[in-house]
Amino acid sequence: MTCPALIDFEASCLPEYGQSFPIEVAIARVDGRSRAWLIKPSPRWTYWDWSDEAESLHGISRELLESQGLPPAQVYAEMVAFTEDCDLYADADLDEYWFEVLCHAIGKPLPFPIRYLGEFIGRRGYTRGQVVRALEAARAKLPKEHLAREDAKRLAMMVKLLLDEPPGGLSRAAV
Repeated sequence: MTCPALIDFEASCLPEYGQSFPIEVAIARVDGRSRAWLIKPSPRWTYWDWSDEAESLHGISRELLESQGLPPAQVYAEMVAFTEDCDLYADADLDEYWFEVLCHAIGKPLPFPIRYLGEFIGRRGYTRGQVVRALEAARAKLPKEHLAREDAKRLAMMVKLLLDEPPGGLSRAAV
């Protein structure tokens, strides 16, 4: 199974600190494939906000984005191609917001919805205990946070652990 896939964005700041824009995005599939993109700031975001606190969390500077970031239109096209027919899920509604900001900067519509991961978990009937154990197992293998690639891969690993779970609950070998 290559789908679902998980998406995570990092941004210039959190919305409560100002008008934020996406600076990194990653998509991870449950089969282990993943892609991440640094996003070169759009000219439309020139006067948008930047938080030193956010930069210290994710370690991405404006200079890094200018030198290694890809144009928003290229990131969009590559994301759409990588996603193929997967349903995308995120653990926060902010991820869809930052995807909308990216799309708006290049004049493109949102190509697919980003669903809330809780809906996927709820529809499949996983218990809170199962989810917590799967997340803890994934976090033990991928402990770095606030890096889009690591966050998306950790969520995808958690979902894979849940999907692979035997009827009696998460196996102790996975934990």
